[in-house]
Amino acid sequence: MMRQLSQSVAISTILSLLALTPAWAKATDGNHGLWHGHSLERLADASQGEYTFTLTNYTSVNMLEFYASPQTATDWESNILGDDTISANGDSTTITLTAGRGCLYDFLAVFADGDKLEKYGINMCELENHTYYDN
Repeated sequence: MMRQLSQSVAISTILSLLALTPAWAKATDGNHGLWHGHSLERLADASQGEYTFTLTNYTSVNMLEFYASPQTATDWESNILGDDTISANGDSTTITLTAGRGCLYDFLAVFADGDKLEKYGINMCELENHTYYDN
């Protein structure tokens, strides 16, 4: 007789059970296995209360500001970069955000030439890298 897990089962319990899953079932290529693009590390990060990803600037202009706000927010939250910049032509930084406000976020990047790029509906529960390119 199989038991069904209720929704009240803690994520930590699920993660400990997943550790027993065979390696073939943990494929993260999005085409095979159980996770369909979700890595165990991403699930663990979210259960620990944070989202972490690499932000890369492959444009020809320095990125001066970066904002990430949950889609439920009514305004952009504070500039995550503070006084730092992400240099042009491939510089990157690690961004860590507090989880628990849903998976979908909107991004705003502000560049030294005055351009502003807005991106909507970024799934933080799946995001490992986010890169900006010149058009």
